[in-house]
Amino acid sequence: MLKDQILKPITGTFVNMLISDTGITNSGLKEWEQDFRMMKAIGMNHLFVIRTEYEQDGIQLSAEDPRSTTWEEDASLLDMVFRLADKYEMDLYLGGPVGITNLHLGDWKKEVDNNKRYYDRTVEKYGNHKCFKGLYVSLEALPWHFNFLDICSEILKYMRKNFSDKKTFMSPSFGGPTGNISQKYTPDQWVDIYGRYFFEEVAGMLDYCAPQDKIAAPACFCGEIEPNGLKQWYQKVGVLFEKCGIEMWSNIETFQRPFSGHGEPSGVFRQVDYRSLYMKLSEASPWVERIITYEFFSCMSPNTEWGSARRLLARYLEIIGKDPKLIDEIYS
Repeated sequence: MLKDQILKPITGTFVNMLISDTGITNSGLKEWEQDFRMMKAIGMNHLFVIRTEYEQDGIQLSAEDPRSTTWEEDASLLDMVFRLADKYEMDLYLGGPVGITNLHLGDWKKEVDNNKRYYDRTVEKYGNHKCFKGLYVSLEALPWHFNFLDICSEILKYMRKNFSDKKTFMSPSFGGPTGNISQKYTPDQWVDIYGRYFFEEVAGMLDYCAPQDKIAAPACFCGEIEPNGLKQWYQKVGVLFEKCGIEMWSNIETFQRPFSGHGEPSGVFRQVDYRSLYMKLSEASPWVERIITYEFFSCMSPNTEWGSARRLLARYLEIIGKDPKLIDEIYS
């Protein structure tokens, strides 16, 4: 452990009920309740529903599917998430639909229209929940993908105009490949693109932004920690956010992309190495107002399919000065 490190704890998590890239959990009400109890116990009080409608190859998936619960308390998983967020006094940000076919066909205006109709319906449906504090623009892409900037700008404008009582939130990624794929964005390029084409265009319409950190390996040589570039990202993006009136958070990924040659499937993301989590927390803490993660339920919960999740949670509790015995108390 490093001495004199001041680390901000993780205070929120995405919840993903549709896409299983970080592992299928098959949780029932008991397991969901355990996870909410644990989050409450360690100060995680923000919940971000990453997608509630998802379509690919013509197949529609919905978090409101009535087959998604086997218990009487909730008609669907989305109903359950709202109910438990109320019960455990969390702030919930609701994400919307993503239509992959729309995006691949370049039909970005249809994607915007689908989002508008969706938020009209769900804000009315769940508006009575005290936990319902904000809306999340769900599209994850790079600036040259799928009319990304046009879609997000139109959705944010609609959110601010029609649901002014709700905070707005986004989570684009640091880095990522440029349009020629062989290169990645630098912090200066990222600030220039997002500043000119996005954040300045919707200045005053986006309240919070938590960039995905994207860096996994904690570089160290002969016992000496080597720079990884994250500090530069937080510094330069932070200046842009302050200029645009956006509060900067961090989306620390608690999954790890497979290393080439390790024989793991390319589309399956297991838990991050706890040393990487330590590195990410230490890099982000001096610069951001809040740290959230993708994703507690499939990467840190003892109920997930990967056994190392329980140990990642134990190491995290040690990092923030809590006794891992809490895990046994809640998940016994």
